[in-house]
Amino acid sequence: MRFDLVSLSLFVAVAQEQNLTRAARRKHTAVSAVSKRIAELEQQVGTPLMLRLPRGIELTPAGHSLLYHARKVFQNLEKMEEELGDYAAGIRGHIHIYTISAVLMSSLPHAISEFLTLYPQTDVDIEEHTGIGVVQGLLRGDADVGFFSNWTPAAGIEFWPWQYDRLSVLVWSGHPLAERASLKLEDFINEKLIGSHRESAVSHILDRQARRLGKSLNIGLRVSSFVSMADLVAQRLGIAVLPINETAPFALHDGVRVLPLTEPWARRELLVGVRNFTQSSPCVKTLIESLTPSQTRKHNKGEEECGEPRKLTDE
Repeated sequence: MRFDLVSLSLFVAVAQEQNLTRAARRKHTAVSAVSKRIAELEQQVGTPLMLRLPRGIELTPAGHSLLYHARKVFQNLEKMEEELGDYAAGIRGHIHIYTISAVLMSSLPHAISEFLTLYPQTDVDIEEHTGIGVVQGLLRGDADVGFFSNWTPAAGIEFWPWQYDRLSVLVWSGHPLAERASLKLEDFINEKLIGSHRESAVSHILDRQARRLGKSLNIGLRVSSFVSMADLVAQRLGIAVLPINETAPFALHDGVRVLPLTEPWARRELLVGVRNFTQSSPCVKTLIESLTPSQTRKHNKGEEECGEPRKLTDE
């Protein structure tokens, strides 16, 4: 079936107004023309779409179904107009990213900076979430690209390896453990900890490993910010465990020491994922391929819509 957008628009107006006359007035069209369009739609689908009542109309089940899909059509058209408007404004793509804190605090800013250097007309939004929040955002379609770890279940998501990080212990400079080169969980299991929020992957993995030792963690404070955790450690309010990226280490605070956890479970894989690579926008595909060039198929250059990459020189 091929549906005329004008007829669908008139049908939606009638359904919303529940009255042919009001719909015709709203659409600046004669009532007879609206009635004719509705009759043609009913003839096309082969079933009545609405019941004509003395004081208005009432949709049939088929009418409700058509109304739902017609609204979807006009929502997609509105989105198309918005994206085409971005092209006219010089923005040739838009990427909405959900990421876990560990990635945002380490390698992601540099990776996005490199990408935008090549594709400066791309608009990028970044939101910080838990790993579960990242995956749920991808599944709902709220996020185009997600960064999370292999500790997070990711059913229904396409993902690729990106980098690694390792859980490390933050202690203040004068702490008895500060001179150690590395640690195991049993070395500090009885220490007062500054923990991340309860739903974080780090909290879950530490709780699980502590139970395996027959112990429970002594958490006196919980904060969601890694920087705040480091500040609290520097104030000697406890020690903290958080992931440090192995390829992009960073200094959280001058007053703390970072001691890696050497146990195998403390090292995790960082992933980049999308809901469906094939259906992703060209800009999203370009970003994924720039991050994982050996993991994804090369896209067709003739189909690229992310804008031509800026030429880089040695100057």
